[in-house]
Amino acid sequence: MPPRDWPLDGFASRPVASHHDGTPLCPVPGPNGSRPADPIGVPARLTMWQAVRQSWLIHPGWTVADHLGWLDDEGYDTGTLAGDPAEVVGRWLAEHRRAAPVASLADDPRVYVVAGGDMVAVFDSADEADMMAVTMTAAHLEPVSRCLTEAQWEQAHAVLRAQLPHVTVTDARPTRAAGAP
Repeated sequence: MPPRDWPLDGFASRPVASHHDGTPLCPVPGPNGSRPADPIGVPARLTMWQAVRQSWLIHPGWTVADHLGWLDDEGYDTGTLAGDPAEVVGRWLAEHRRAAPVASLADDPRVYVVAGGDMVAVFDSADEADMMAVTMTAAHLEPVSRCLTEAQWEQAHAVLRAQLPHVTVTDARPTRAAGAP
């Protein structure tokens, strides 16, 4: 969409595209001076469900009202939801919480696995795994996150290697990055 504010009104025509926040695209030099950059392929917008999941991962303490306010601020039309928006978003948040990985205990180390598309990433931190899930969600990969024990991960990794050798597995755990077994 065109930028909300165009400081060159009366001097130059308003561009047809803007950043997501409504500001003009960055200027680039050209043969006749600087002009706003040409837009490049824009990724599809997250669905409302994906947006709520992403905001929940970033702000797990937000209430339903916080999420509804954020959706409105981001330009989502919560009136299009089938049913009461507060009830729908509340149900989505309950589903996200129910599917969240369990917290690890100090004496029972966990492996946090995030899979999306043809990529699997492994972390020893739930926060790092959540960040990867948000990144994958933004890339429209609809990630799946699981919390496993080390033994469960080793078994799952062996199955992955045997049955899906084309899948890229990135082990981002510091002990693995340092070359530990």
